[in-house]
Amino acid sequence: MSKEKHQTEIFEYIRRRKGGKTHKVGVIFGEVADGVIRIGWSKCNQTPQHGDVFNADRGIELARSRARNPERPTSPRTPLCVKSQVRRFGSRCVRYFRDANRLELPA
Repeated sequence: MSKEKHQTEIFEYIRRRKGGKTHKVGVIFGEVADGVIRIGWSKCNQTPQHGDVFNADRGIELARSRARNPERPTSPRTPLCVKSQVRRFGSRCVRYFRDANRLELPA
């Protein structure tokens, strides 16, 4: 008989369509600890002035950090272009982490 390992993290990529192609531009990360689901996000700044290139590993690292430390003063507010995706992802996390008691969305 094998024991089933319970997953405590989940993530999805933020995608944008540009020139007929879909590109990854960010990540939303969810984690459950002590019955509380915490969500963090990361999005690269792809404006012509900054020209950031999305890095999946760095994005997950930033999103995980923001989920674990939501009250940190350096955490920026969630951009409007990401808020609806964060709320939708929150609903997904509630279904995924069925044993959780509470959901904490980023500001």
